[in-house]
Amino acid sequence: MRRVCLTLPTNRACVPALLALAEEAASGAREFGVEVELLVLDSSPAPVAAGHAAALAALPPVPGVRVHHLDEDAQRSFLAWAVARAGLAEPERILGLLLPDAVSYGACTDRAFLFAEALGCSSVHRRDSDSRYQLLDGAPVFPLHQELDALGLPAAEVAGRIGGGRRLERIRPGAGQLPVALVGASFIGELSVDVAEIQELDPAVHTELVGLSLPPSTPALWRGQAIREAFRGAGTEPFTADRATLGQVAPNRVDMCNVALGREVYGRIPLPPAVDTIGTDYVLLHVVHHARLPGVLHNRHIVNFHTGERRTASGHTAYHLRLARFLLLSGRLAHLYDALADLADPLDAGQVASAVREAADGPTDHPPGHDGPSGDAERLSTIEGCYRRLGGAFDRVANALAERRKELLDGARADLRDFADLIDAWAPLTAAVRSEGRTLVPTTAATSRTVPVRWQGGEPRRGPLTLGQANMIRCILRDGAADVDIHDVWPVPAGAAIEAVLDALRTLTVRHEALRTVFPQPDGATPNEQLVLTEGEFDVTVVDFDTLPVDPGGYADELARAVRRAPFDLGRDHPLRAALLTERGTPTHLALVAGHAAADGSALAVLREEWTDLLAGRELAPLGDTLTPIALAEEESAPAGRRKAEASVRYWEKVLRTGPQAMFAEPRARAAGGPAAQLTLRSARGGEALARASARLGVPASTVLLTAWCALVAHRAGQRAYVGAAPTANRWKAQLTRAVTPLSQDALILLDTTASGFDELLGSAWSAALNAYRHSRFDAVRLWETIDRTTVERGSRFARDVVFNDVSGLPGALRPAAATAQAAPDLELTWGDEQALPTALLAFVYRTDPLLHLALWPDPQLFDRGEAEGFLTGLVRLLEAAADGDVPLAELTAVTGVRTAERDAEWQLVDGCWVSPAATAAALSDALDGRPVHVTADLTAYLAGGPTPARAHAALMRILPARPGVLAPRRYLIVPETPAEPGLPQAWLQQPALTEGSGRPQADPR
Repeated sequence: MRRVCLTLPTNRACVPALLALAEEAASGAREFGVEVELLVLDSSPAPVAAGHAAALAALPPVPGVRVHHLDEDAQRSFLAWAVARAGLAEPERILGLLLPDAVSYGACTDRAFLFAEALGCSSVHRRDSDSRYQLLDGAPVFPLHQELDALGLPAAEVAGRIGGGRRLERIRPGAGQLPVALVGASFIGELSVDVAEIQELDPAVHTELVGLSLPPSTPALWRGQAIREAFRGAGTEPFTADRATLGQVAPNRVDMCNVALGREVYGRIPLPPAVDTIGTDYVLLHVVHHARLPGVLHNRHIVNFHTGERRTASGHTAYHLRLARFLLLSGRLAHLYDALADLADPLDAGQVASAVREAADGPTDHPPGHDGPSGDAERLSTIEGCYRRLGGAFDRVANALAERRKELLDGARADLRDFADLIDAWAPLTAAVRSEGRTLVPTTAATSRTVPVRWQGGEPRRGPLTLGQANMIRCILRDGAADVDIHDVWPVPAGAAIEAVLDALRTLTVRHEALRTVFPQPDGATPNEQLVLTEGEFDVTVVDFDTLPVDPGGYADELARAVRRAPFDLGRDHPLRAALLTERGTPTHLALVAGHAAADGSALAVLREEWTDLLAGRELAPLGDTLTPIALAEEESAPAGRRKAEASVRYWEKVLRTGPQAMFAEPRARAAGGPAAQLTLRSARGGEALARASARLGVPASTVLLTAWCALVAHRAGQRAYVGAAPTANRWKAQLTRAVTPLSQDALILLDTTASGFDELLGSAWSAALNAYRHSRFDAVRLWETIDRTTVERGSRFARDVVFNDVSGLPGALRPAAATAQAAPDLELTWGDEQALPTALLAFVYRTDPLLHLALWPDPQLFDRGEAEGFLTGLVRLLEAAADGDVPLAELTAVTGVRTAERDAEWQLVDGCWVSPAATAAALSDALDGRPVHVTADLTAYLAGGPTPARAHAALMRILPARPGVLAPRRYLIVPETPAEPGLPQAWLQQPALTEGSGRPQADPR
């Protein structure tokens, strides 16, 4: 069920606002069937907060609504836990940015974003305590109605209800398929910024002050109108009927008291945590605008009012000092917004953080030809002078500005630098808190500190990349480090001190060249060499508990996953990151993240074993003739090494030309890459069945499991052959057994699954796996060139949609903690966090004896949760049946309960691949900008005039990665004209062909 967060941060008494908010939450749950997490972040004085808590506690329960009232102590407890869990370098500073001592509109909203992530919400809907809802016929007009009606839905679907299709076309190509990322409105009533008094006292001062909030590049023709409309919201017109507009929402049309954002926005970029200012919390509106994301602007405006506190002398001065800080910062914000417009991806945290730092450290001179102050100092002097000219109560503001001049000037830059640092920390923070059903106030609080570990030793070296390094670097740059890098949790032996743990890591760094190696990236280019350093430093975050969490190993595992989200700088960073859990200073667990360009799972197992030996006081054996990465690269580049690599590429080409291009080509399939939740199986039944089947058949348990996996996947997919990647360690040589470097590469298994029974299939699976493993050392660049060429010629796109990674032979590396305390459950299935993966079905096997322990990441488009659980249960049932005797493969549905994918008669098995001619026709039409086409059952395409077969084929190939059920037509026939009724096949077939061809480059030389 969809879950949303309706939130109100407050630092003042506002019981009426809270009760109205609860009514809005109830209406949303009732009318839209959503779960509403009503979140009140209360920074009020203790007696006021207690009154708020009592008012909320007295509310009658409402189905679908959960109320969370958190005072600052509760917020601090949660945030300290989250910051510690994220393993951040400066935990105390980040906590201070999120929960500062002073007023911060951005920080309070950032806290709401983090709590929403912890609650598993898909969106945040923000309100303020100094506003109220409009009424229509006595009933409140809730913005949540418009927000839930559009936010997160495909823009094209929303356009079908409210219009705006043409505006979508102007936003960006394909905008209709994007989810609506923002829904907002403004306010009516009193000005959002209290400048009405200034306008009455001195219109010229009003013009000058308000003008400072505008970008210096605002044309003179529009400047006067922009000043007159500034801070006025939607004016005074009351609500009478709904009006909504779909398109690219201008930031100045939305107020932050009346906005809803999708987590695809706030989950990637936070708000500036600047204190004692206003306006900086509008940054995300500019991000959405410049990212060209679809939004909805509606007219359910909120009524703004000024609290009595603003009327007091102290409140008046404090407010105008916040306004002054905003006007001072506006020059730098204007530079930031200009930079956002130029970014390739304004939602990319790295790009935004760089733009923020440039805005912080760069000049603020206005463009040539534009009037106004140049630079922060001149801008602040202008602001002070304006308040001085107003006189009266505003003299206090001018005096305060003069007294705090240096602080304010320094703060303008510091605010943006803080913002950049928070952006850097945001991905680990959101990952640390993200999980449905998690309590907002952790039961175990922790403190954390960062310990630098300095190392020195070894010889400086430089050389080419190994095949494994080149492959992993390519994967990191293509798929992102968070989905490629690896982690492990190492229990600390009893009696080891913190310093000993750090010394052991230092020793391993000096011992293994891979841990002292960086990969230079000149001008951002793809690295092509490795550089071994002789000194450096890395940080270890020490997280100390008074009392450890109930499951410290699981906590450490989640902490490592959060740390993984921050990518390594390939050209600079030490390739290990660590967080050490301690209980009152005694180490218990080390959460370790390794850059995959430096180590694979087997290498981590080697490091774990050596680290444990060091802590036990045992001397490490010399590395002897173990190959270093540079020595391995030299061996691979020798003639024999090149021949082996080329043989691997030829093997892959054969599989790509003959096997299914996508195992899961079926009506439900879409392009892989979305979030998939982890499903973990722990089963004593499965382990016992594997042992019995292994004994009966006289083969290792891993071979039995691989055979069962291939059989069940092919059965579920309705395929006659299995094609899947199986990462292999490639450590068959003695010189590589203990090498710390990424040797693991994909073995590509092609297995004919038409055998009559399980026993027959097992023999074939053994041979197919050995053949695949022999051809798993390759040049990744050369291989992908072959993949691209082969798939274009075949008219397909290799999906790599199934991956089976058996790491059960490694000594505990990469093995996660158990989900429950039960040592050997009969059959336990537990769901975990989501992860974006470029696969349809990914499995990791951690243990086969005495219990079967594996994790599955199934694409939810293909497997709902019941089907995914049924698949793993069916795998155990198949192993049990295979332990008792041969299993007829025709009876897999009855044996396992897993059904074959349903395809209607329109689907065809062509060239070993399932394909829908209708889907091919739709894809070809899309590739040709909507041109009508017809595709026959034998994959002959008919289209009228215009593109040649070669151009039509090339256009289709460009979009095939997103179409698993599509093969390119075998032939393209160009006919004279599009029939009057394009849906009638005969109208195409009866026309003469003007030209025809396969469209393939080699088949149709030009």
